[in-house]
Amino acid sequence: MKTTVHASLSTRERRRRFRGVFGALALSGILALTACSSTAPGAGGDGGGEPQIGGTLRIAPLSSTESLDPHLNTSFAASNYGNNVFDKLTWQDPETGEIGPWLATSWNVNENNTEFTFTLRDGVTFSDGTAFNADIVKKNFDQYVFGDPALGIKPNGSTHLKSYQDSEVLADNIVKLSFSAPSAGILQFISYSGNNQPGIIGQKTLSANAEQRLDPANIVGTGPFVVTEYVPKERTVLTKRADYNWGAPGLEHEGPAYLDKVEFVTIPEASVRTGSLQSGEVQAAFDILPTDETVLEAQGFDITSRTIAGLNLGWNINTDLEPTNDINVRRAIVRATDRAGIKETILAPSEGQAKSGLAAHVPGFLDYSDTALAFDPEESKRLLEESGWKVGSDGIREKDGKKLTLKATGHYLVPNSRYAYESTQASLKEIGIDLDFQFDASSIPTDQVNKEFHLINTNRSRNDPAILNVNFNPNRGNSARIPADFPDRQKIVDTLEALESTLDPTQRAALTEQAQDLVLDEYVLYDPVFEPSQVAASKGVYGIDLDATSRLHFLRTWIDQS
Repeated sequence: MKTTVHASLSTRERRRRFRGVFGALALSGILALTACSSTAPGAGGDGGGEPQIGGTLRIAPLSSTESLDPHLNTSFAASNYGNNVFDKLTWQDPETGEIGPWLATSWNVNENNTEFTFTLRDGVTFSDGTAFNADIVKKNFDQYVFGDPALGIKPNGSTHLKSYQDSEVLADNIVKLSFSAPSAGILQFISYSGNNQPGIIGQKTLSANAEQRLDPANIVGTGPFVVTEYVPKERTVLTKRADYNWGAPGLEHEGPAYLDKVEFVTIPEASVRTGSLQSGEVQAAFDILPTDETVLEAQGFDITSRTIAGLNLGWNINTDLEPTNDINVRRAIVRATDRAGIKETILAPSEGQAKSGLAAHVPGFLDYSDTALAFDPEESKRLLEESGWKVGSDGIREKDGKKLTLKATGHYLVPNSRYAYESTQASLKEIGIDLDFQFDASSIPTDQVNKEFHLINTNRSRNDPAILNVNFNPNRGNSARIPADFPDRQKIVDTLEALESTLDPTQRAALTEQAQDLVLDEYVLYDPVFEPSQVAASKGVYGIDLDATSRLHFLRTWIDQS
């Protein structure tokens, strides 16, 4: 038994971490594994001898793949499926953040970071035998950003690539992507493996409508596996491509996958997932509770983990709704969130304390735990008093005859989020805020959330500071619901858009610091709660890789059949 932690790097006060990715360019999910059934070390453990070919890995996530279209999917289960069927143009090293080749072997960038010209890999084919080329890349980005109303396909990538204009085919293996504004983050984004991932899909899938994309027969990718069975909310089965030979160089693997099949089996109940793992019904399970993680380790499972790079799990604060339109109320909420206490009393060892809006893996991360994110309930009380909120007879503050009651959403796909949010709910009550907590708000219409909820759950994966722009920019995600008449709205837009303006590491470090200051301190748009993680516990399973977004790749995975 061993424990391997790809942990957040140690931090100092407002420490800057910027390396690799820019210099080179000038929900808690838990996975537990046991042996099932043809050496590269990976999240499933090191060693094990020579890789063995064959076998089926059965894996049980909490939720199911909601579609077979990687551009549409928005869950951990779906992105882990998509990673193994659809390749990306680039690969991001999970440890250094450097961007390397994959389906694109090289690229050139113009001076303004608005044109990106890619030379594509030769000899790549889709699972139906059709060729991968510049024309299919153009069609992918056009549909990804603009959608196709005739097919019922939404513009799933429009928030990520807001300034995308078009793509031009310069040769069969050369394509140029053009943007109306600087888009320095594109080189990292096209490696992205999280929600709405930009995996390259084949012409057959591009031509299919939304309903047809639920049929495995219409799903065509260049990845090492092909989806061969899909039963919504029950299971998804992937089968190896025998002719695959273009894995990302960063994975250091030539040829097809070792496994014959990967089967995702949806098991919503945490205790049932753990029991299925222990009994051998499945060989892997996501979303294991922290207490079960400890039990599994004691039973001899090897534990490997990586915190999820991107925005930490927390609450976007609705600036367009009373009383969180008052910055004193927003700041009081943030100062009453006991992040260190949550880490000490609630989180698993694999999960991290939120010390910024960005997870510690993200280039440009700064530690705010002793400044803007310092736990200071007395300061929270002072801020609320300053805004006229007086403690009532029941301990809940009142102003102009109204109770200080806030509505909040949770994240039912991250097991520990309930306990962390409930802990914060108790802390807020101590300062006189009554929190009405709706743990699973997935069925509540977005318009109703915008109008009624003050604290709105978020946990967005992406190993690049541009995620701050995608999430908080009023002209993009606008997750803090910044209204048109918000003071300094344009300053917020300009500060966040500046993250896309340069690939120079020094300049981008300064811009990332400004963006974090703006979100966490100057305007207080976000209350980060903790860093969720992906975790693997294994016994006889080797070579599972967690990438830079902490999503799974099964190309090198093998199982000890002895």
